[in-house]
Amino acid sequence: MTKEHPHKDNNRTFWRPTGASAYAIALVALPGFLLGAFAPEIKEELSFGDTELGAILTFGYLVSSIVMSVSGGAADRTGPKSVLQYGVAIASLAAFLTGFLGNTFFLLMIFIGLNRVAEGIIHPATNTLISSAVVLEKQGIAMAAKQSAVPFATALAGFAVPTLGVFFGWKGTFLVVALLAFPAWFIIPDAPLISEKNFSSRREMWSLSHLQLLALAGAFSAAAVVTVSGFLTTSAKNAGYSDGSAGLILGLGGLLMIISRLTWGYLADRFRFDRFKAVSGSLLIGSLAFVLFAIESKASIAIGSIFIFGIGWSWPGLALLGIIEHHRDEPGEATAIVQTSIRIGAMFAPLGFGLIADSFDYSYAWLCSLISALLGGFFMLLASSRLPKPERK
Repeated sequence: MTKEHPHKDNNRTFWRPTGASAYAIALVALPGFLLGAFAPEIKEELSFGDTELGAILTFGYLVSSIVMSVSGGAADRTGPKSVLQYGVAIASLAAFLTGFLGNTFFLLMIFIGLNRVAEGIIHPATNTLISSAVVLEKQGIAMAAKQSAVPFATALAGFAVPTLGVFFGWKGTFLVVALLAFPAWFIIPDAPLISEKNFSSRREMWSLSHLQLLALAGAFSAAAVVTVSGFLTTSAKNAGYSDGSAGLILGLGGLLMIISRLTWGYLADRFRFDRFKAVSGSLLIGSLAFVLFAIESKASIAIGSIFIFGIGWSWPGLALLGIIEHHRDEPGEATAIVQTSIRIGAMFAPLGFGLIADSFDYSYAWLCSLISALLGGFFMLLASSRLPKPERK
């Protein structure tokens, strides 16, 4: 079998595969953020509390990590278009069922879990699409744009409450999301199979030392930063900010995160540098935010927010770019290994943070996030030293 080398493919473009990837990611991320945005209304209507809400979110991360670990290489083997279309169809069905039949806690958990099935399929498939269909010189900005779709979806969910929520309610808003899936189905482009070789088994991929270290780095890094979205507003209120101001900090932080991710993508396309050392630096410098959050003054919360959103959480697109550059033949499988670990870290961190905050106080919880971020940066740096030479331009 001959391997199809990425340099010989003259059919690469930028806008359509990048746009389709970002669209699919935003579509599959929206339901989880809508659940959080409409939480007060949903909890009251369906008569459950914060524990049940946390259970839905944790169950979702568990489903996503399992599906991603199993389906990560599907797009590498069959091409990303059909895999993404299946994922979009499942996402649309999940949103429709949530809006139409989400009348109990149990059903809501099942339907959000179905959405996470779609997420587990779509994430690695978009990495394969970008690796195989985007011009090499713009893959940095393409990955950055795709990863910026997540904070963009957060902003959309926030705006949906006072707009769509007023007119349609939370269930109607989910039905709107189901309709938004149709354009995504049609804009997903064809992409060539990256390789005709015999693919590595999942066990063989997991045996690679640099992927093991990147998986550890991803788990600890995600465990650190994911606590920010859930607990920063409470810390801000503890420091003296009003509810509105605390929410504004989170909203502006999301915009700063988009800018910082796009900046890394821009730099990655124009300069040759070690992607994983840059990610490690971002984590280590950004971890200063957790020290500032632990102080819990108005100034420290504001400055810490700049550090975490502008530096400490700027790295996902850059890390995934580094992985696909080193695994041109199997970008979906390789990135799925790390993104599965990221979801495992994200699944356990909020529960652990909450227990520490309740048992001691927020300062101790933030210092635990600091330790997690430092470990993530350390393992990322260690992974860099174990890398093979990248298959790149």
